[in-house]
Amino acid sequence: MAIHSFPFNITKQLVTLTIVTAVLCLLSCKSAGHSNSTAAQSDSPLLMFQKTPCFGSCPSYEALIYSNGSVRFVPWEHVPVTDTLTFQLSEKELQALQTDIAGLNYKNLQNYYKTEWSDMPATHLYFYEDGKEVKHIKHEEGGPEKLVMFTQKVHQLIWKHVATPDK
Repeated sequence: MAIHSFPFNITKQLVTLTIVTAVLCLLSCKSAGHSNSTAAQSDSPLLMFQKTPCFGSCPSYEALIYSNGSVRFVPWEHVPVTDTLTFQLSEKELQALQTDIAGLNYKNLQNYYKTEWSDMPATHLYFYEDGKEVKHIKHEEGGPEKLVMFTQKVHQLIWKHVATPDK
């Protein structure tokens, strides 16, 4: 009888050890996730800027700009880089962008400015407040001059860092 209970006790101990290890792993992941979410809150998104492809050689990419000035640039087509880049806007650039966003009064703009042309690229603007998306504008053509100027200015700001990345 003692011979049969020995493997059972080892199996029971292995199951207990596995459960304890799994619980410890889950707890450590949960606490690590908590610290990451705290970092994510302090580095919350400010603006997602996307340029879609056209039938030609239009640059297409997405750039997520965070409230602390860091930018994650993801190239799609016809851009001078092939890998995702991260870079930091200067304090002056970030303040100018925040001023431009406030001056745009984006909440009162339409959600969609359409073109009649099938090969025109679109610019998608996703505006965030407190880390949550509050407005999405798809701009193909036309619209208010302040929107057109804003998209050009943001593209130039991003392009400045992408075309001549820091070494």
